[in-house]
Amino acid sequence: MIRKLTVPGTLSQLLAAALWIPCLLLHGCGRSNPEPPPDLLKTQREALEKTKTTEKVLQDAAQRRDAQLESQQK
Repeated sequence: MIRKLTVPGTLSQLLAAALWIPCLLLHGCGRSNPEPPPDLLKTQREALEKTKTTEKVLQDAAQRRDAQLESQQK
């Protein structure tokens, strides 16, 4: 028996490679993302600012109370 020495599927593999390589290259390029990345610490910053504001209000109220107590004692 004599067998032919051929590589089965060579043409189909070349065709598949010819289709996949440009697709992969185009996918790798991608398009630029116009929107900025999300600010992950935004909620923490907002909470900190709210806390600072609340602390200032409490300190002001304590100062007014202390001033009122001093004026009543005189």
